[in-house]
Amino acid sequence: MILRRSCSYLSISLITFALLTLTSCSSNNKPASSAASPAASSSAAPAGSYSSSSSSGDIDACKLVTKAEAEAVMGEKLKDPDSGPASTVGGSICMYGSPDSMSAKNVTVRVESPRFNWDKFKEDKRVEGENMAPKKGRIRQVPGLGKDAYFARHVLFVLTDHGALRISIFKDAGDAAAGEDVETKAEAAEKTLAEKAVTRM
Repeated sequence: MILRRSCSYLSISLITFALLTLTSCSSNNKPASSAASPAASSSAAPAGSYSSSSSSGDIDACKLVTKAEAEAVMGEKLKDPDSGPASTVGGSICMYGSPDSMSAKNVTVRVESPRFNWDKFKEDKRVEGENMAPKKGRIRQVPGLGKDAYFARHVLFVLTDHGALRISIFKDAGDAAAGEDVETKAEAAEKTLAEKAVTRM
């Protein structure tokens, strides 16, 4: 009788121990899983929200200058645009290139990220020009266009209430190699496109 009771107690103890062990394993697995999820989502969320927030405010550069407008200033047919992000922090870029694979001719429109530091970039361009040799580069202001606008290295930079953009045209090697004191034909064409682009931003 005593032996039977001892066996019963032993069986009950073993069963209880087994249940407690299973419950413990199960509960240990759940927190690990739930702890991993927030960690994964918290590390992924900033990147995801950063991308979506930066892209949601971006202006599509290809909507600022049409293919027909680019062809008009170039005086020749161009390919459909290649477009994409301007940088890892946002913005957009749009390039209308020559259908001739051996030609470097193009019209490029770039809208900067909302984080773009206009003043710092302009100062960097000024310093860059000062350090150029044998002939120094310069910043040439363009009055009456946007809030601020200037040419530097034959590229037109424009600041508006809705962001900053740059327009560059490579049409003729002579223009590209010209000095920065006098407006080139490419720069005049850049200004023509910019006047249209700023009204669409």
